[in-house]
Amino acid sequence: MSIINKIKNTPSVVSAMRQFEAMPKRDQQALVVLAVALFLAILYFLVWSPAHEFANKQQNNLQSSKELLSWVQANEGVAKSLVANSGAGSSTILDSQSLVSTVSANAQKHNIKLKRFEPSGDRKVRVWLEKVPFNTVIVWLRDLNETYSIGVSQVSIDKDEKGGLVNVRLTLKG
Repeated sequence: MSIINKIKNTPSVVSAMRQFEAMPKRDQQALVVLAVALFLAILYFLVWSPAHEFANKQQNNLQSSKELLSWVQANEGVAKSLVANSGAGSSTILDSQSLVSTVSANAQKHNIKLKRFEPSGDRKVRVWLEKVPFNTVIVWLRDLNETYSIGVSQVSIDKDEKGGLVNVRLTLKG
């Protein structure tokens, strides 16, 4: 026995078929037309429309990806030259925590003891130095700038009682 025969022989389907056959001929025709229209509407709204919308979105994504690829290919030489010109020794400080550690480590390298330091906003650090040789501070700041692209955004230098020594308050920006 096939599945269609099993469905036809279920009590609810048999009852619905008897009611359908008992209807006038015009009502039967109207019900068939309504069923076909309902089937086509379901097919349109649940299958064709979403598939068509998905295809349009994917076509737009493909077009924008092609445009991006052509832009990247057109600017490939510029990017390579920027990488080549960035220098082997320079690096970029990505956040204030690595900026603090870089400044601290580089100060130790130049035998500078930081009196106090604290992060200050986005990629900035405040530094206090006391009784440090002026020339050492200048060499240290030049090294920070050339090696790590860390620059001075604010500085205050006061001379100490001893000649050649200074007290420095500065804000470094990476």
